[in-house]
Amino acid sequence: MDDTYIAIRERIIDGHYRPGVTLSQVQLASELDVSRTPLREAFRRLEAERLVVTEANRGVIVAPLALSDVEDSYAVRLLVEPALISATLDRVVDADIDAMESALAGMRRTGVSPREFQLAHWEYHRVILGRCPTGMRELIESHLTRIDRHQRLYFTHPEALEDVTVTDGMFLEAVRDRDGDQARLLLEFHLLDAALGMILADDPDHEFGSLPVVLGGMSIRLHDLESLRTGGRAHVSWDLGGCHRVPVLETSNLNSGAAHPHGHHTMLSA
Repeated sequence: MDDTYIAIRERIIDGHYRPGVTLSQVQLASELDVSRTPLREAFRRLEAERLVVTEANRGVIVAPLALSDVEDSYAVRLLVEPALISATLDRVVDADIDAMESALAGMRRTGVSPREFQLAHWEYHRVILGRCPTGMRELIESHLTRIDRHQRLYFTHPEALEDVTVTDGMFLEAVRDRDGDQARLLLEFHLLDAALGMILADDPDHEFGSLPVVLGGMSIRLHDLESLRTGGRAHVSWDLGGCHRVPVLETSNLNSGAAHPHGHHTMLSA
């Protein structure tokens, strides 16, 4: 049954089955050479992951790609992951560092496909997730599933691969040093950068809802969002009271540093 589920899931994620397409049980049973029983189980699991939905008179269809779901998932991840991971660094062992280095090497491999990059990227982050409490790990995994299709499409942009690889390299050094404060800040930057890039690449006029609430609660300020909407970069800063080192980073979407480069700021608006 796992093989049937995995086969259909990969076809949805790689775009072979487009959003809104009806999935015919008869056709899939023939293509995959399976009976209706593993198909029904696969559909049940895919619906739980919000990759398919069941509609009256249409049957099982591929779920639409909703940017609001992506935003909500990144908002939850911003709230949970940075604090959780920085708090679990004392559980990280040398074998974990080696596994992260191996995954990062896979991300840097010449000619890597968007899907191969995505899988290596997930493998990289799941090393430390494996050190987190089970309930928290499962919560984060559920949100990774929700952004799966959007992330794969975003990783077709070469600049996105470079941005992620550079930031993940810096995050690995913070993990290696067991520097929880730096790891937390780097992961916050990484998640915000990915969320903004993924959402605005799809819809430059997207109206944000959950992210501004989360950023406000975390004392994170996002400046010059309108610049990002029109092809420039936004700027992120933290209200840390001078207690921590703010990483200086720049991606195609976002830059950071101790001071805002301009005299004004434009916050995300709900």
